Amino acid sequence: MDIGTSRNKAKAGLSKILTAVRTGGMKTGAKIEILFSKIPVLKKITRLTSGKKKMAYTAMALAVILPAAYVISSMALGKETASEFAEYTAKKGNVEVAVSGSGTVTPVEQYNISALVEGDVLQDTFKEGDTVKKGDVLYVIDSEEMENSLEKADIALEKQQISYNDSVKAYAGLKVTSPIKGMIDELYVAKGDSVQKGTKIAKVVDNDTMTARVPFSEIDAEGLYTGETVTVTVENTFEQLTGKISKLYNSKRVLDGYITVTDVEVELTNPGYLKTGTYVSVTAGGKACYSSAPLEASSEKIVLAEAAGTVNSINVEGAYLKNGGAIATLDSDDAEDELKNGQLSLRESQISYNNTQKQLDNYTITSPISGTVISKSVKAGDKLDENATTMAVIADMSKITFEISVDELDIASMSVGQTVDITADALPDKAFTGYVEKIGLLGTSTEGVTSYPVTIVINEPDGLWPGMNVTGNIVIDSARNVLVVPVDAVARGNTVTMKDGTQKKVTIGLSDDNNVEVKSGLKEGDVLLVKVQAKESSNTQNMMRGPGMGGGQSGGSMSGGGNGASGGNWSGKGSGSSGGGSGGGAPGRM
Repeated sequence: MDIGTSRNKAKAGLSKILTAVRTGGMKTGAKIEILFSKIPVLKKITRLTSGKKKMAYTAMALAVILPAAYVISSMALGKETASEFAEYTAKKGNVEVAVSGSGTVTPVEQYNISALVEGDVLQDTFKEGDTVKKGDVLYVIDSEEMENSLEKADIALEKQQISYNDSVKAYAGLKVTSPIKGMIDELYVAKGDSVQKGTKIAKVVDNDTMTARVPFSEIDAEGLYTGETVTVTVENTFEQLTGKISKLYNSKRVLDGYITVTDVEVELTNPGYLKTGTYVSVTAGGKACYSSAPLEASSEKIVLAEAAGTVNSINVEGAYLKNGGAIATLDSDDAEDELKNGQLSLRESQISYNNTQKQLDNYTITSPISGTVISKSVKAGDKLDENATTMAVIADMSKITFEISVDELDIASMSVGQTVDITADALPDKAFTGYVEKIGLLGTSTEGVTSYPVTIVINEPDGLWPGMNVTGNIVIDSARNVLVVPVDAVARGNTVTMKDGTQKKVTIGLSDDNNVEVKSGLKEGDVLLVKVQAKESSNTQNMMRGPGMGGGQSGGSMSGGGNGASGGNWSGKGSGSSGGGSGGGAPGRM
């Protein structure tokens, strides 16, 4: 039976179906009216007038019958070419399996510059596009008021330091010590006594070396000199010791009897038993002094209390002390409290000063990183208030990255260091390369599908700016110089159709969007038949036109979505060009 005969029979069959719908609509409606009356939503239909019932049942019947009629007519009428094939010669080529994704260009570091203070901007040192280094001054803001506050804080800190030092000294004064080495010659207090600051505690003398100021006659003194060795005779014991002249006085004095004398200071080492007040006479160069004189210690100190308190312990008279040796100890709760309060007040003043200094530092804004100024919104002369936001944006453009999301099925194929081919929407004629820097471990799930973030570094990103859209393509597997055929050439069961129409089974390998690797079953030069998209006949399209039907016609092809009647994938959306309707559908796959 030829195509013309089939077409005529199909038309006749479809005509009978439509006639049956028109004449038998009410019969069919009557049979289901009982069923509809039991369904609350459809019960209203049973209450319509006879004419309206007929229209409602006819519409419902058409909704069921017409799609079936379309299928029948399509099967009977077919396409003008039921299946179209193209010849393809098997040849060598490459197959690449890749993961791709898109993201936006992001600098490795980017900072928004903002002010923490208010005031007039006195100076800005850069313009948009400039390169700055970390620590470079960007803005200077009027800080006169804050500088005054800092000076006041500095004065307060200095005062508190002095007060604290006094407290430390007072607390240390509870231990009374000797300022020199020597012997306690006299004590002025006893254990249990209450003393005030400045009270005399003891007299300490250093009598290891003793001196005597003896007079020589004016004539005898003329032949003496400093450092000359002399003989010292202790009165009462007449013991003779060796000493030396330590000083010759220039002044002269007149004694009773109108005798003019010159004083000479002599020093000697104490053998251990000499005391202050012991009289001695001196002979120098065979010349005797005019009269004897008392011995004195070389150094003598009256030790005073440096703090108020009660004497808790005290040394004894005659005790020999080193420099800093203890004479007495005092107890004083007030001194301890003053020291503690002094410590706290000093810390408080130091914190206040540091905070003021930090606030002053905020009036000079420096760059937190080395990079490029990609935005500037505040300049010298502007006034900053509490509503001021970002003043400038600085980005480190030395390393540019972007992030893509990789499906959980592909993430295992990713590894750090993989090469990435990159294209940019804004630079369609320029290709970039990069590498995978980081693979995130924390995935995000959307509608049951989990994806993971992958960070990619762009090599030599000249021309790319933050925010540009880029696409990365990562080849995870490839086959080079292998036998390939189109993906559509391989049918289920891994079979191909040869030129003579015979089916042949092949072994396949890698495949991409276009080609599949053939490992065995074919050889280079074999000719295959590849099924291609066939056009629908105009007869079928005309039959599907009707009032209010979805899936409008556009450009001579069926719009909407579903399973194609011939091989290949098709999908689309369109507006009906007739019938006042529009329709669309999900993509269909043969």
